[in-house]
Amino acid sequence: MKHTKIITAMTLATLMSGCVVIASSPSRADFHIQKELSLDASELTALDIETGSGSLIVIGDANLTEIKVTADIYTDEKYTDNYELTLNKSGNSGYFVAKNHSSSGFWVGNSPHINVVIHLPESMSLAIDDGSGDTEVKNINGQLDIKDGSGDLSVKNIKGDTNINDGSGEIEVSQINGNLNIIDGSGEININEIKGNLAIDDGSGTIYASNINGSADIDDGSGDLTVKQITGMVTIDDGSGSINVDNAGGLKIVESGSGGLKVNNVKGGFNIDS
Repeated sequence: MKHTKIITAMTLATLMSGCVVIASSPSRADFHIQKELSLDASELTALDIETGSGSLIVIGDANLTEIKVTADIYTDEKYTDNYELTLNKSGNSGYFVAKNHSSSGFWVGNSPHINVVIHLPESMSLAIDDGSGDTEVKNINGQLDIKDGSGDLSVKNIKGDTNINDGSGEIEVSQINGNLNIIDGSGEININEIKGNLAIDDGSGTIYASNINGSADIDDGSGDLTVKQITGMVTIDDGSGSINVDNAGGLKIVESGSGGLKVNNVKGGFNIDS
């Protein structure tokens, strides 16, 4: 009874003071703005890309001498200027940023995001720092470095070395005319046609790698692993999941963990430490 009196007194005091708390109405990111940017790239050799939430598509083109960006911005109509979209250059490098300043709060449907499509000269090198959303990169002759938070990632036809640091989401990589290095938290990995060496440090998810014209060094936490058509030495450190190796220049299994092991057509040395 004593607690009831205290609560009643507090309620009356609040009403008398005129202070009434009302939950704010939800926001909707259904206001669409499309913007286009361009930058002369005749003297540029690299482009740094920083994006937040939203899809990203980057396509190299042999016929281009400029960087062309199309950005579809989705936000609440009350916050139409609550984003950053810039394309500048410094020295021999270009710098592109597409980010929402804030997406906190209660949103109905999708939260604010920016979908970006970039066309650029295929000769440029790329450094991409992406937050969330699907990403596609293809037809690049220079080196490619990607840091990706979440979302599916597709990389195809890259002439230089390719380095990927990915949080979560499916990864699909093909036609790399250089070395491929992947650090991945979780998600399926599919790799095909790598002219250089392959290195994977994976947390969880299945891995399928084929047609590697070099060595393959794979540190896998959990998930099935299939490696086929590797000209060089295959080195595997595996936590759990089945291992299938077919047609390799050599094989060394540092740790096989738990799961089945199937090996065929290993030309060189075959060594299992555990």
